[in-house]
Amino acid sequence: MIKKKNILLIVIDCLRADFTYNPQKAHIPNITKLKNEGYSFLNTIASTSTTTPNFTCLFTGLYPFEHGVRSQSGYRLRGKFTTLPEVLKKNGYNTYAEFTGPLIKEIGLSKGFDEYNLRGAKKTIHTQWGCELINKFKEYYKEPWFVCLHIWSLHLPRIIRKGCNRKKYGLTIYGRALSSIDIYLEKLLNTQSDDTLIILIGDHGEKTAYSKFEYFGKRIIKFLFRRMKKFRITKKYFFKGVRDILIGHGYSIYDELIKIPFILHNKDLIPQGESACQIRQIDIFPTILDIIGINYNKEITGKSALPIIKGTDCSNRDAYIEAVGVIIPSKDEWLTGLRIDNKYKFIYAPFQEDFEDELYFLKDDPAERYNVAKENKSLTDKFKNKIKEMRTERMVGEKIDEDIEKKIVEKLRNLGYMD
Repeated sequence: MIKKKNILLIVIDCLRADFTYNPQKAHIPNITKLKNEGYSFLNTIASTSTTTPNFTCLFTGLYPFEHGVRSQSGYRLRGKFTTLPEVLKKNGYNTYAEFTGPLIKEIGLSKGFDEYNLRGAKKTIHTQWGCELINKFKEYYKEPWFVCLHIWSLHLPRIIRKGCNRKKYGLTIYGRALSSIDIYLEKLLNTQSDDTLIILIGDHGEKTAYSKFEYFGKRIIKFLFRRMKKFRITKKYFFKGVRDILIGHGYSIYDELIKIPFILHNKDLIPQGESACQIRQIDIFPTILDIIGINYNKEITGKSALPIIKGTDCSNRDAYIEAVGVIIPSKDEWLTGLRIDNKYKFIYAPFQEDFEDELYFLKDDPAERYNVAKENKSLTDKFKNKIKEMRTERMVGEKIDEDIEKKIVEKLRNLGYMD
């Protein structure tokens, strides 16, 4: 009988593709080694720009409008949907979640896990907890195991190890926090044998600011706000607007927020290489199963990317994307869009009459600075109709009980998502 491979799925919250694949932006020798020895997808598109919906996409192979978990709060995953841990457990794996942030088990992501450990904000990879986790790989996890590790240290307020707050480790606080994570990953990856399939991804990206702004930005913003009072702009909307422009995630769907890394590493299963083909976050679930030889017949939207790795497919996969905020607000604030053929980005607000549609030609404008929607109305109409055909506004998950909702809101407040 062939021995099953252990599976280590590392999800770094807020991890951008450009920082992962460009070692000039941060000092990340261990991530770079993992990439160079494994297989990387350079254009993997997350479904949203918030954590909880994206983990649900990762574990179901479905879009948010299909599984119903569209924000950090309000709804849970319905029982009818099968998750990646459930499939692995059914096929003989011992399954462990090492999560943090807003991913409380009542949302439904605990389905299929033998252990679902949600740690508090003070337990990070840079504390004693990080040492304890490494010992778990040596002594605790029962083979064959699937471990999903959620790392939060790149998320605001960002954690930088002692000695890493220097230009060598990046020009931004974000880059230095990523460099700090890389140091820990060296210790973690050294515990893994050749029997482990290692997967490194982000859940979504992040807007970042120059490091000095991250240090002094609050003072600058407060000064500007005092000057803006005479225009009767409220504190709530002023600070929200500045935040959305400069740092954070959850309220827009530009590439810095929805392009994530996807790296696979196992010398027995995965060749060295990379692909520029556009794939989607929802493709990760079936790809993992395909690589380890598990046949999954249930109908999902995600498709295995193994044919791309093998060189038998090179087609781009159009990606639906959305942003509805931390807690589902008025639908006026919803943004939906498509990233098409790795060439076009279309963004529109389906419930906002005065929203100006956005269209970007990504080959010529990768930073998405020049909106060409007005000059290309036939294209925007085509893309808008494609989104409408999906009926994306309809699906929400199972309503969460009031007591659980209060627990989630308090968790989000403690994490800095809410005032």
